[in-house]
Amino acid sequence: MGPEPGPGLALLWTESYFGRGVSSPERLLEVAGALGHTHLALTDWRSLSGAVRLHRRAQALGVVPLLGAGLPLKTPEGTFPVLLLAASREGYARLSAHLTQILEGGSLPLEALLAENEDLVLLTGGREGFPSRLLAERRLEALDRLLRALEAAFRDRLFLSLYHARLPGDDRRARVLRALAQDRGLPYVAALEVRQATPDLYPLLDALTCARLGITVEEPHPERPRNEALALPSLREAWDRLPFPEAWANAKALAASLAFPLLPERSLDPPVPLPPGETPMARLARLAWEALERRYPGRPGYRARLQEELATVEALGLAGFFLLAHGVAAWARGRGILVSARGSAVGSLLAHLLDLTPVDPVAEGLLFERFLHGGMKALPDIDLDLASRRRDEVIRHLEEVYGAQEAMAAAYVTYRLPLAVQDLGRALGLPAPLRNRLTRALGRDFRHLPPHRAGEAEPLFREVLGEAPVKGLLLSLLARMEKGQVRHLTPHVGGVVVAPGPLTRYAPVVRSAGGVRMLTLDKDDLEALGLVKLDLLGLRMLSALERAREEVFRLEGIWLDLDRLPQEEAVYRPLWRGETLGIFQLESPAQTAMSRRLRPRNLEDLAHQIALVRPGPIQSGTVRPYLARHLGREARPPLPPALEPILAKTHGVLLFQEQLLRLLHRGAGMDWAEAEAFRKAVAKARDEEDLAPLRERFLEGLRATLGLVGEEAEALWRMVEGFRGYGFTESHALAFARHAYASLWLKAHYPAEFLAGLLSEAPGMWPPSTLRQEARRLGVPVLPLCVNRSGLHYRVEVQGGVKALRPPLTAAKGVSEEAARAILRERLRGPFRSLEDFRARLDPPQDLLLALARAGAFDALHPRREALFRAELPPGGALLAEEVAPPPLPSLGLGERLALDLQAKGLSELPLHPMDLLRGRLEELGATPIPLLRPGPALTAGLVVAKQKPPTARGYAFLVLEDGPHRLQAVIPPEVWARRYQVFRDAWALLLEGEREGEGFRVREAWALNGILAAWPT
Repeated sequence: MGPEPGPGLALLWTESYFGRGVSSPERLLEVAGALGHTHLALTDWRSLSGAVRLHRRAQALGVVPLLGAGLPLKTPEGTFPVLLLAASREGYARLSAHLTQILEGGSLPLEALLAENEDLVLLTGGREGFPSRLLAERRLEALDRLLRALEAAFRDRLFLSLYHARLPGDDRRARVLRALAQDRGLPYVAALEVRQATPDLYPLLDALTCARLGITVEEPHPERPRNEALALPSLREAWDRLPFPEAWANAKALAASLAFPLLPERSLDPPVPLPPGETPMARLARLAWEALERRYPGRPGYRARLQEELATVEALGLAGFFLLAHGVAAWARGRGILVSARGSAVGSLLAHLLDLTPVDPVAEGLLFERFLHGGMKALPDIDLDLASRRRDEVIRHLEEVYGAQEAMAAAYVTYRLPLAVQDLGRALGLPAPLRNRLTRALGRDFRHLPPHRAGEAEPLFREVLGEAPVKGLLLSLLARMEKGQVRHLTPHVGGVVVAPGPLTRYAPVVRSAGGVRMLTLDKDDLEALGLVKLDLLGLRMLSALERAREEVFRLEGIWLDLDRLPQEEAVYRPLWRGETLGIFQLESPAQTAMSRRLRPRNLEDLAHQIALVRPGPIQSGTVRPYLARHLGREARPPLPPALEPILAKTHGVLLFQEQLLRLLHRGAGMDWAEAEAFRKAVAKARDEEDLAPLRERFLEGLRATLGLVGEEAEALWRMVEGFRGYGFTESHALAFARHAYASLWLKAHYPAEFLAGLLSEAPGMWPPSTLRQEARRLGVPVLPLCVNRSGLHYRVEVQGGVKALRPPLTAAKGVSEEAARAILRERLRGPFRSLEDFRARLDPPQDLLLALARAGAFDALHPRREALFRAELPPGGALLAEEVAPPPLPSLGLGERLALDLQAKGLSELPLHPMDLLRGRLEELGATPIPLLRPGPALTAGLVVAKQKPPTARGYAFLVLEDGPHRLQAVIPPEVWARRYQVFRDAWALLLEGEREGEGFRVREAWALNGILAAWPT
């Protein structure tokens, strides 16, 4: 026996919710620290995703973090779970490589572990580990062979684990394993299994384990926990379960030898292909200076700015990062893929010269230091927007160039209330229809809640579940979940990492279900490991603009440079009338109202408008003074001379993050690093207690730097204090303003092509039926879906000198791209002569034939009812089908055809709207059509096409009603929303009573019209 351990224990077998547990790594550390334990090894099953978070939190709590993983080891004697602990950074990399192999193949072959195990420690595992199982099966020779092989490879790094989960026979098992270790001269350690931070989490662990296993709590399974013993133990409980002092002393001695620093001190610049003999910094400087001389010759201001930026990049060691972004953008543009930087990188002259953005940051007065400065601790982001439909091409290109050094970052998918209800409800045996009713009932008020706040939605749980015992049990389980509890990993929307060496040095790599190679850490954790991330973001609006540009080129032979469109005041005028549908960033009801008030005339106005309709400016009261001053209704108050250049162009209000940083730098005397830290502190401040020291520091800085005191200084502080909500960077707003102007310009000059792009890519918030009504307003006809004319995407056809839209085959619900392509390939042999000819040539499934017939794809060959009749006939060959004459069938009425179109394809080529066919019924109810509303009290009606309830709106909700090409924003006060919540949640057509105020409608009462519109699709 060794000496007794000192205070606290070394816990060697702990799983978080990244493995099979239910607690975060941070929570496990907090409870372990409170219990007095000294070391905690995170050993998630087949995962290292909690490693960085463990190390970050451990520094503050004083618990020593250790890293390892549980994994299935495939041996000639069977496959057994074991624990591998990393003894160094190299051991961590080796473990990561083994896990990568497991995530691909399912288990780790014994020979692979025997060959690659340096700086790894093996613990033999628990109840299912090979010593326990082979002893239980009396396979002593097999156990001896396996132990000898592992002893030869690991030597003194093989430890036999003693476990105890308070199950029958665990006392005897622990003694037998201890005796086995002593008999063979093997070191052994106490290793109690932990999967939850505290005992009260046992029901949640059991339910989520059942959900993972696909069973209910009524079904037995050997992997289910059976008691509370998987909680972090106190010292007394641990010793009661494993009363072997030498085993605990061994555990602590082992733990002390396993600690190593995981997080590096500096970032790691990605490798890039270079000409022989050229360094990354030399190549970057050469490209930048050549571009500067070509575009801005003889401009000393530009030269000074570039020199400063290059010096900062060199000091931070990020030349490869810029070259990587430049290479990606150049490759994409060379293949006609729209690409443009967004975010703070747009403020960099270097990014502009490398063709990452068309925005000239010097001319626009943008701040480079918001993106990069010498005192930065966090790594910068370069976000590149790509046409979403071709983003995968760019990612495949990176894979080809960088191979095993490139992958996507992961995103941690955390539980929100609907997902938690589905998982836990499934485990509790709730039938799927009931679970779905419950998640739908949560509506907009509650679906974004974290699960632990489910009690706030208790009335809705009662509405669906009544007072059944399962309601209380479900709410109790939800209340036990942590805020931000991770459910699974998925590829990040855009984060690409290129590492200076194998990616497995940093984290295991896996192929996602979609075939994307993914590191199993999120972007923040990868940044903590020193890896720089390039965000390749798929933007649907860029895809829509790309498609519109292609249609223009196909029809007119003109290739549009969307980065250099001419500025025309006439292009902006539709915004003044609120005609914003389909315009990037400007089509929401709030932006529509702002367009009417602001009346933008240039890109700067657009950038300001995009930035104004955001939580920060709205909550801080910035909008009213900005508008009043912009429109000349209010004089701008005088500013101190030093601040005039900072706030003048936004009419004296604080609108952008760059302005705040400049104010802190020039006005309060902070360096850029301090200013950025101060900005973040203001953004995170929750109350006056948080703000008080910030206010004191700011006012002191104003006094010392500018000599400002009293009311003048307090007024500036009020602006800073008001900037607590999220605000845009000016560079980001200007980048988005260019996309907005491109969509405005195309809509003004090429409306049919623009609508074809919108309908194909669906980048905005409006359904196809609403976009069809916009086509009606713009005078763009919509042609029928046609099996002989429709393609894979919306196309523009010229008929009688008029451009019209032709829906694709995929517009029919139930027709996949694969099926549409098969139809297009067969059509190359000649047009289809009839539905029977189509059936004979393609032998389509019955549901595909019916989907096409219902959507009118055969209308040019047969009347709709006849096509449906023929589609319902059993397949029997074209000749037999031709012989079956349809019975006399009446033609579809307008209302029937419109309803069938909307059900079958989401829009109709008929220039009608459901409200057009219900005027008599609506008149009986006293409803005034939306276009005829006048200020004052009224009743009106329409289809609900959008719902919003933003958290910044003080409880107000907003619905958009549609009546043909006309739309109305309904403003619902909190008391009306609460009183008629179920109506607003469930109705897809509404009769509203209230008052027309300006362009909106303030609601007092609401009735669902679903009954009189029962024939219409939702």
